Amino acid sequence: MKLRFSTVALALLTQAALLSAPPALAQNAEAQAASAATQKEPSKVHQALAWSQDRLAQLDANITALEKDASRLRDEARTKADAALADLRKQRDAYRRRAQDAAVNAKDWSDAQIAEARQALDNDWATFQAARDKYLEESKASTATQRAVLEAELNAQQKALAGLRADAAKLAADQRAAIEGRIAALNADVEETKARVSKASAEVWETTKKSYGEAQRLFSETYASIRQSIDEAKK
Repeated sequence: MKLRFSTVALALLTQAALLSAPPALAQNAEAQAASAATQKEPSKVHQALAWSQDRLAQLDANITALEKDASRLRDEARTKADAALADLRKQRDAYRRRAQDAAVNAKDWSDAQIAEARQALDNDWATFQAARDKYLEESKASTATQRAVLEAELNAQQKALAGLRADAAKLAADQRAAIEGRIAALNADVEETKARVSKASAEVWETTKKSYGEAQRLFSETYASIRQSIDEAKK
């Protein structure tokens, strides 16, 4: 009888242990998932927002170049230029606020929300560029002024690449070499674009601007790809 009782007791204890195991395992799984999410957050946010900060530097460079150009204007032309510049500053400030809001809150956002924020920033960027081009056209800006605006953007891009190089330098040697090669190649592309812009005459300026636009698109895509590679290598 005692043997039977001990057997039953052992069976009950074993069953209790089995029943208690799943919650413990679930808690452990939740902890691991939370830890993994925490580790991924900086990378996800960095990939989504790093380029928006570098673009902000380009917006500032644009406005600085246009302010210099506006100083040559007088009377009604100056009044119109000042109004256009005020509008560009508002657009730049709106872009900054959106980027800052994303930087603060993106760690709590879903991938869909981050994608939406990035699209909104892209739209703000396109709106600014359209307004800038309108200003250049209406103010009858010289080729030299237009060249100065594009060169200011290209200089800002090279500063962004310097930031990429600094981040890549922190990686292990076996990861760093390929990424540094891509950065060097992209910087060479920027230098080539700068050379075309600086040498373009008034006669071929429109063609130069079109090729510049394509170069900008390729730069953005390649920059984002390199940034993603750096962030993934840090994991």
